[in-house]
Amino acid sequence: MLNAMWMLVGLATAGAVGGFGARFLADEWLRRSLYDGISVRCGVPELCVAVGWLLVGVTTSSALQLVSGLAFVWWCVAVSIVDVSVRRLPNSFTAAGYAVVLGVSAWSGGLWTALMGSVLLAAIHLVLHLISPGSLGGGDVKLALPLGAITGLGGAQVWLLSAFLAPVITLVVAVLLARRSQVPHGPSMCGGALLALAFG
Repeated sequence: MLNAMWMLVGLATAGAVGGFGARFLADEWLRRSLYDGISVRCGVPELCVAVGWLLVGVTTSSALQLVSGLAFVWWCVAVSIVDVSVRRLPNSFTAAGYAVVLGVSAWSGGLWTALMGSVLLAAIHLVLHLISPGSLGGGDVKLALPLGAITGLGGAQVWLLSAFLAPVITLVVAVLLARRSQVPHGPSMCGGALLALAFG
């Protein structure tokens, strides 16, 4: 019990350090993309990664799940903070995430499942983007590829729960902020995927 507690403390501490890395990566992308004067607020990524890593530590049961879960949380935070900052989802972030997920799924024998999950989720988002480009951007369609792949590997229930939670989270945030538009959907997609994988 004591060892488990210290492990969680260690994960939270390491998560804060990892969050600093995610913030640094996002700030570097913003600087290279000429978003002068925009930077990620200190403390937010650190807190998000620390909480996410704690959640992973509590809900995973194997070393492989732990390592992949920690990496996924870190990537989700990095992607989300850029989307919140400038309403963009960088291709370099989404493409790299998709390549890693496909590589891991090929190594574990689940490539077909990952591909199906990614194509189906991206197709749904593409249709919604074509219907209402102002509410769902092209970056969200691209983000659906890695998220659909990784939740697909978790099974149909996880995939469906993730697809359901993302718009619900965006709607709740819009209501809480009293805004009907311009709420970035990427963080909700990432949050829905993380919750579905943890509890689905």
